[in-house]
Amino acid sequence: MVVLVAGATGYVGSRIVRELAARGHRVRALVRDPAKLAPVRHLVAEVHRADATDARALAGCCDGVDVVVSSVGLVGRGAGRLTCWDVDHGANHNLLAEARRAGVGRFVYVSVVRAPGLERVQLVRAKRAFEAELRTSGTAYTIVYPNGFFSDMDEYLTMARRGRAVVFGRGAFRINPVDGADVAGAVAGAVEGGPEDIEIGGPEVLTHEAVAREAFRALGRPPRITRVPAGVLRAALAVLRRTTPLRVYGAVEFPLTVLTQDVIAPTTGHRRLADHFRRAAEEGGAAG
Repeated sequence: MVVLVAGATGYVGSRIVRELAARGHRVRALVRDPAKLAPVRHLVAEVHRADATDARALAGCCDGVDVVVSSVGLVGRGAGRLTCWDVDHGANHNLLAEARRAGVGRFVYVSVVRAPGLERVQLVRAKRAFEAELRTSGTAYTIVYPNGFFSDMDEYLTMARRGRAVVFGRGAFRINPVDGADVAGAVAGAVEGGPEDIEIGGPEVLTHEAVAREAFRALGRPPRITRVPAGVLRAALAVLRRTTPLRVYGAVEFPLTVLTQDVIAPTTGHRRLADHFRRAAEEGGAAG
């Protein structure tokens, strides 16, 4: 099949490209910056350069495509002129419209974990709004709901390299982060057909303090962990919401909220965070 991968340069998108190519699919990549595609460029048959927030730039990107896969989202882009409603909703809305115009048979969307307390976050609300459009579009679809990625947990490795990690509350908030390769496997399966909803988390439910300790262990260093009351972070986020525009607070609202509550998805992945940390430590060295 010919599969368009939108967001092909990202943490998950690049792994989706690898998985689809390994399964024999022809990959067309939709990217803003082709230079960032370099690690997987040899696996991509075609490149369409466009920013999906510009509907006109997408013209023709889905012609001849059997399935569209989108992992397009604001997280990772940083604060700028765009908001989550421009990207997580608007860009995917534009892509779905182009897919429907081209007669694409299936649309696979990589969303975000479903967890109580996150639904009030603007980024999650934007994603849910697009999901509602996709469900009523008449196009066959799968929505993948991954928990936080191993790459998100790398911040603990960064803190451990600097000598001290910070956790919130007693460090007891839980999460089961998932490897991008596990998500890519689920997405590739959905390309070939599958359920409308797939929830995926890593195999281990860990406290944030346990994640921090794993980071220190990977570096061969004794753990030094500071616990900060969760209320401090919640108060800071409340101030940001009141004093900054959505394009600013929206870029940090989701990750900061995740740090102050349990976020748990079904334990369907099989790769372990400790192994990821060990590989990252070997590649990056233990020096701070």
